[in-house]
Amino acid sequence: MSRAGEAGVVRGCCLGVILLVVILGLSGFLADRALAAPALGPPPAGPSHGTNETEIAVTLAGQIAAELITDGGQGVVTLSEQDLTVLAVANNPHPDEYHDIEVRVRSGLLVASARIDAGPFSPTVVARISITLQPGPHGPVIAAQVPELDVGMLGLPGFVDAGLVSQIDTALSLDRLFAIDPRLSPLRDDIECVAVVPGGVSVGVHAPGFPAVGSVCG
Repeated sequence: MSRAGEAGVVRGCCLGVILLVVILGLSGFLADRALAAPALGPPPAGPSHGTNETEIAVTLAGQIAAELITDGGQGVVTLSEQDLTVLAVANNPHPDEYHDIEVRVRSGLLVASARIDAGPFSPTVVARISITLQPGPHGPVIAAQVPELDVGMLGLPGFVDAGLVSQIDTALSLDRLFAIDPRLSPLRDDIECVAVVPGGVSVGVHAPGFPAVGSVCG
């Protein structure tokens, strides 16, 4: 073999080794980031309005009923981080896959975290969620957007969250919560606003026959 040929083989070999080292190093870095514990801060805070979905609905129904009487047909209640965590667990679409679900409010977004099983590892998935109230076929519905989805401390591409959004929309649905207490059921179609506020999510309603005031949620 000529010297030029030998040099070409050496260069090709070296490039292959370097590429392998880079790939292994990058894989190790990504794995380390994915398995790292995300910085979520303190656990979900209160006040707690109940330890299950029914208790929360009954408590909120009493609060809204009182406000509709005293505040001119307008009422607004706030679901705390603890309440949202209870509701997220109750509406977990895959309880066999998502464990230790928690919901917090960070920088104007809902931050939902869950531990998932990935072979011998249990990384934490974190979804940062913005919510809006949209008209639906059976009354207003909460629509979710997921501007950021992470595994551990590793951000995932936007297309990965496509299926997750529909699951979050279902989990955030107010249909079940408002159907539990007969004082809430007639108000389901009169939800006028939903907003992420410090410490939780505010839900505003108006009594039938009263105008909607979307600003009551803050």
